[in-house]
Amino acid sequence: MNISQLRDTITTLLSASPNLIGTYTLPNNSTIPAVYVVGRQSVPKEWKAKGLEVTMREFPDRLPRAMVGMVQVNQLWEVRLAQFTPNSTTLSDAMERMVRRFPDSTPSYFPGDDIAYEQCKFIVPDRIVKQLYPAI
Repeated sequence: MNISQLRDTITTLLSASPNLIGTYTLPNNSTIPAVYVVGRQSVPKEWKAKGLEVTMREFPDRLPRAMVGMVQVNQLWEVRLAQFTPNSTTLSDAMERMVRRFPDSTPSYFPGDDIAYEQCKFIVPDRIVKQLYPAI
């Protein structure tokens, strides 16, 4: 799996009826779905999130395991859901969809308080097996 496939899968999953994904309001007052791939920079500070925000890291952590002539690589994708609307059940509904779509994921829930918004971090594993590079 690559980041485009992960983003498309999660966007489709969470935008199915009813749509759980919130919006970003951009500086020109236009709105876009609150889904962002965090790479060299995070979500721009001038974008204002409303509702459920979905962010994911552009590159997974990679945990290799040697096999005979092969290597098994466990890619770990980090996906964060943050609820910017207090007293909403959207995060709970999104968590339910995520665990049903990615049953081998590891969710970590962080309740909201007066300092931070309610969040849930998912580690989504993706196991691949590849041949070793030949010795030089």
